[in-house]
Amino acid sequence: MLAPRCQPHRNAWARRPRAGRPAAFVRDAALVLGVMALYFLARGLAPAPVEPAVRTMLRVIELEQRLGIFYEPAIQRLSIEHHWMRELANFTYAYLHFPVMAAVGVWLWWHDRRRFRFVRAVLFVSMAIGVLFYYLLPAAPPRLMAAHGYDFGFVDTVFGGGTAVRYGQPELIANHYAAIPSFHFGWIALSAAAIWIAAPARAARVLAVCLTLLMTWAIVASANHLFVDIVAGGAVVLVSWLAVSHTVRRAARRPAPVPLRDLSGLGLHRAARAIR
Repeated sequence: MLAPRCQPHRNAWARRPRAGRPAAFVRDAALVLGVMALYFLARGLAPAPVEPAVRTMLRVIELEQRLGIFYEPAIQRLSIEHHWMRELANFTYAYLHFPVMAAVGVWLWWHDRRRFRFVRAVLFVSMAIGVLFYYLLPAAPPRLMAAHGYDFGFVDTVFGGGTAVRYGQPELIANHYAAIPSFHFGWIALSAAAIWIAAPARAARVLAVCLTLLMTWAIVASANHLFVDIVAGGAVVLVSWLAVSHTVRRAARRPAPVPLRDLSGLGLHRAARAIR
């Protein structure tokens, strides 16, 4: 969690003239959009060898079977028995991911820019880790396994037709073999964590939990990820959170530099002591 000692920075931001905030918001938003564009470009350019990607998902399925947690086909069957449930899962997977992230980001920026910067840093670190996964461990999503000769009962509800949901992506950034980690889960969980730490109201925290649970269900119901992929997405975000927290704590312990004007009247010996 962010250190309480940083609270004065938040107060200083609150005292900043409101006239300068729109420009600062545009700069921060442009940075996020720019980095996300680079992330999706790197994700789209990652090699997607089909056979290794399918083998990776087969190993994940075998792992879940050994652990006795391979319930995703049964969950999907129950989830798509009714057309409206199938469409709800598709809609949630396709249309709620980035809008929720954007809404939480905008709210957090205006509510507490210090925490916004922290969450943004976690997002950026998770992107870097995710790209490493895409290059080193390509993985086919469950919905594509039948197309490669391994039918576990999964149905491609989003891309397989029979739905009003359209989730097309430009070919430049599309990567259908980047199932691990699941950032549909990881980044919704990050958004929920942002709500949790910045909005102590019970209703807001209930909303955060419900959003995470809804997306988790939609991921499985649409056969886009398995439980292991979901856990991997959460783990990447958690590791990123801890790494940024560690960096923030180290920066807070680092002594502030002594301004040159404060050294102007000191001798070299006293100046060196002041710096230490």
